[in-house]
Amino acid sequence: MSRKSGLLLLAQTCFALAISTGIAAASPLGNFSIAIQSGVVEAAAISCPPGTHVGYEGKYCWPNRPRACPAGYHLGYEGKYCWPND
Repeated sequence: MSRKSGLLLLAQTCFALAISTGIAAASPLGNFSIAIQSGVVEAAAISCPPGTHVGYEGKYCWPNRPRACPAGYHLGYEGKYCWPND
């Protein structure tokens, strides 16, 4: 690197630093802070009885195996509900 290009690079760096510092100092928001939320999900707050598990969103207890449907019905989507046979 030649001396001339080194001085030019130094001048450009100083100019960029001066501009970015001036913009930050002139910020109209003052002491603006951003709250960052954690993506960690806490363990379920409910306790399910034996033979069940915490379901979607941790709100309800679901049986560990599909339940039997009454006559004329079949177990539907994901084994959650009984649907009438058509």
